[in-house]
Amino acid sequence: MEKLIQDLQEDLRNIIEGKKAKILRKKSGDMVDIRILRMIDFSLQWASVGYQSALRFAGMKFGRRLGEISSSSELSLILEEIKKIIEELKEGEVELEISAKKNIAQLRIYESSLVSSVPNVSQSLCFFKEGFIEGYLEGVIVVRGSFLSHFRKVVKVEVKETKCQGRGDNFCQFTIVLK
Repeated sequence: MEKLIQDLQEDLRNIIEGKKAKILRKKSGDMVDIRILRMIDFSLQWASVGYQSALRFAGMKFGRRLGEISSSSELSLILEEIKKIIEELKEGEVELEISAKKNIAQLRIYESSLVSSVPNVSQSLCFFKEGFIEGYLEGVIVVRGSFLSHFRKVVKVEVKETKCQGRGDNFCQFTIVLK
């Protein structure tokens, strides 16, 4: 399993650095129908509410590991790295907003492969992404002790999905509270 994670980590690091990830399937290419992702993710959530926590934890664990090798030490640059990963993997279009006065940042994903065009099911569905974003930011903190946001040191973050297409919103929004 460690080798699989290392290979993914290397591909994502290449994406952050502006390089192309290696093609994993020679004949069929790397693009797949998004329904397979939905089958896996939604079936896990449907099987048990505990899987929602497991998906968030898995995202956090992987994000943290990737954040630990980030070379950035400023919030806007760290969020740009996350944006590159999401957009290059065609997970959606990302919009970022940082509010220094409120000590929050927001990452919005439009056209998410997981939830675009899903009906309103009155619940958030993006547990892995929520954990991945928080874990990535925490990974930077683990290595550096903090990162900068508008000349202020940040030593802890909390990420919450505050809007989701699964709740009828037009995009998924992750609010990042800086502490």
